[in-house]
Amino acid sequence: VEDPLTLVIRDSGIGIAPEDIPRVFERGYTGGNGRGSAGSSGIGLWLCKRICDELGNSIRIGSEPGVGTEVRVGLEKKTGRFE
Repeated sequence: VEDPLTLVIRDSGIGIAPEDIPRVFERGYTGGNGRGSAGSSGIGLWLCKRICDELGNSIRIGSEPGVGTEVRVGLEKKTGRFE
């Protein structure tokens, strides 16, 4: 966790190609790495974005192929629709 209230998740995996980054939060989108795997659905990051949007939190992603990926979830807002 970093200030101001940001959850940071980093890995040292294969990374995401720069041309895929703008679309990773789209429902059903799998980038070049995902299309090579039968287990990729393209729904995981879309769900993360949707949950963050509902809770009023931000989510950003950055990546470098061969180095890893970093996801930042801003937790500063505590507004949202709860039922």
